[in-house]
Amino acid sequence: MSRLKKYWQGKNIVITGASSGLGKSLCEALVPYGVHFALLSRRESKLQELADQFKDSDCKFWIRACDVSNQQQIQQCIYDFAGHVGKIDVVWINSGVSHDSSMDNWNWEKVETMIDTNLKGAIYTAKAALDVMGEQGCGAIVGIGSASSMRGLPRRSIYSVTKIGVEYFLEGMAVDFPQLQFTTIHPGYVDTPINNKSPNRLWLIHCDKAAQLMIKAVAKRKHVYIYPWQMRLFYKFVRHLPHFLYYKLAERMKNYSRPPKEQQN
Repeated sequence: MSRLKKYWQGKNIVITGASSGLGKSLCEALVPYGVHFALLSRRESKLQELADQFKDSDCKFWIRACDVSNQQQIQQCIYDFAGHVGKIDVVWINSGVSHDSSMDNWNWEKVETMIDTNLKGAIYTAKAALDVMGEQGCGAIVGIGSASSMRGLPRRSIYSVTKIGVEYFLEGMAVDFPQLQFTTIHPGYVDTPINNKSPNRLWLIHCDKAAQLMIKAVAKRKHVYIYPWQMRLFYKFVRHLPHFLYYKLAERMKNYSRPPKEQQN
């Protein structure tokens, strides 16, 4: 039996932000393994379309409209799914938004939306998952970060903060819950609605390939995974630069770090 089949076959999996982008591609990548999905998104009609697409598969679909920035809403969804299936094996924290946070384009509503969705929403989701998995004594929590977490990026400082916050939170929880698996994934540029307006997308990869890389990384129980390989090398290089050199590089990176029009899942 392959590593992927051994790990994923028949799992009960929650995916937030499942209506498009990486969430949708993750669902499609996991369909061959007969998964019981809990698909969560603000757009329930899109979730139903996804479920209908695979109605003849061996998978089961439990769908709910859910805004992860609403703590009670995401908690109730995860508790309800746990009650429905008896056990949750994996929770993918995938919902996210991105927007320009430079001083000349500062917008408090959009800044707070990023913090509420990317960071607080991730914590709300993880806390509800930990309530369930801590009692079970097993399970995996996967947080989708971003390569933008490599440093505080010009024009994207708030987004950078929210995404490195996901990694730091899960890292801290891994100490408190050693019986559970925690994986943080930092994608580079993946061809999704959240970045398809960006003028410069270095080492761009397709959603389908990204999904395969991610499910392999989780099956290998990696703690942190950065992809593609070019971005992984660049990420590590930038993280280790002294401040004065990073500031010079960041000045050149301004045009590459300009975020697209805001998208949400």
